[in-house]
Amino acid sequence: MDGRNFPVSRHPAQRSKLVHRADAEFPFLHDTMIARLGKRLFCAWYNCTENEIVGRTVIRGRWSDDEGASWSEPELVCEDARGGLHMVPATFAEQGGVFWAYVTRMRAHDRPEGYVCARYDGGGWRVTEERDVPVLLNTLPQPYGGGWLAAGRMAAAPGELPLIPVIAASPSPAPGKPADWTFSPLPGPWTDGIYPFPFPETAVLAEGPRLSAFVRSDTGAVCFESADGGKSWSAMQPCALPIAPAKVCGGTLPDGRQYLIYNELTPAHDRSRLVLALREGSGAPFSRGWLLADGADAALGAGPHWHYPCACVSGGWLHVSCTASSDGVVRHAALFSLPAASL
Repeated sequence: MDGRNFPVSRHPAQRSKLVHRADAEFPFLHDTMIARLGKRLFCAWYNCTENEIVGRTVIRGRWSDDEGASWSEPELVCEDARGGLHMVPATFAEQGGVFWAYVTRMRAHDRPEGYVCARYDGGGWRVTEERDVPVLLNTLPQPYGGGWLAAGRMAAAPGELPLIPVIAASPSPAPGKPADWTFSPLPGPWTDGIYPFPFPETAVLAEGPRLSAFVRSDTGAVCFESADGGKSWSAMQPCALPIAPAKVCGGTLPDGRQYLIYNELTPAHDRSRLVLALREGSGAPFSRGWLLADGADAALGAGPHWHYPCACVSGGWLHVSCTASSDGVVRHAALFSLPAASL
């Protein structure tokens, strides 16, 4: 594809698994998150009883004690106790040995009202705070500068469409307290009330003071660069990678290399091809790639679409979760695991 000048192939040691199949009560599943919490993996998603953010919409997840080989029964993370609001999406972080979920509340599809902070007490999740910032955190929080860094999109006011790409930052929270996020818009026409991207889902890569932000657009992702820890940003520029209009995910391997996971543009303009691209660090070009999924997978009985990835490193593995879907309502949670040292 135009824009990619490195080879992409299957990793011979990749493991593929379905973490959760859609069930009768919740046929729709989307926006998976996978995180290492303590010594375990936790994979979560939002579930809907009818269709995307139609009917009852909750966050559910499963635990794994063996690096994704087996999973617990699904458990409820969060729902609107008063009824009427949809919980979507969620992200997770471990802070001082405490596990936190940050979950957006929506009144309707893409109409965020705010978000909640839920704490895991060893036997379940409990909402401890409600905040009225209409934001969707699209990425896992990552340690940065003694605090936390994440990315997402937000609305100008509660109940409006989240059309502003933002970088989220928090100082290290007090023991037992959730992160105190501040949300900074990236520079763009949205500061003048012009919104060119209907779904500006954002990912951020960090290496010291150098940050790279990638924002979804309908004509390929756009990129921003910062050399001062996000105090200032470059102008918006097209991303060289052939990224389809879907959410991307980024992170850093233990050896310092950075990765970006995205749907590559296909002749069919679908989400059937999921790619992991690698670079040596901030400022370097992406120079290596792995093909995670490409079309229907007969062994898993899922696909042909694989999208909205999330990733974390645990036990020497890079675990990549995503939505597995066809053209109907039914969607599943998939997991691809690759040995991090040999990527």
